[in-house]
Amino acid sequence: MTIDPPVNDHDAFLVVDTQNDFCPGGALAVPEGDRIVPLVNRLARCFAHVILTQDWHPAGHESFASSHRGKASYEVITASYGPQMLWPDHCVQGTLGAAFHAGLDIPQAELVLRKGYRRAIDSYSAFYENDHTTPTGLGGYLRERGLTRVMLAGLAL
Repeated sequence: MTIDPPVNDHDAFLVVDTQNDFCPGGALAVPEGDRIVPLVNRLARCFAHVILTQDWHPAGHESFASSHRGKASYEVITASYGPQMLWPDHCVQGTLGAAFHAGLDIPQAELVLRKGYRRAIDSYSAFYENDHTTPTGLGGYLRERGLTRVMLAGLAL
């Protein structure tokens, strides 16, 4: 496998939310999502710097439909930061669903960035929570490490 342009020491590979709940059988499964795992493992070996994101919700998270009486999954509510899709409970801290897919084999990962752990703010981005003002810390990490280019792969958008 080749990557063009060549990977260098200022490149980072960001592996996004490759967790059980986003794989077949999970609470919020991406169809055939587990099929990317071998390719992600191969790509990760091409990089000196690998970062994993992990959706990491507390039980009762505000983005869960179960936290809103009379609301169903995939309904949209107005949160303090704007529209919020309500999801089935997923990636709850410490559960099997929140764990990385068992086939993910990236022991050289330098950082696991957990997101969505603030009860009242969802997080789709690896850089900012859904209020678009609360940073996750990834930008600072990349700057401090001198990492200037990021390639990514993963399951959740």
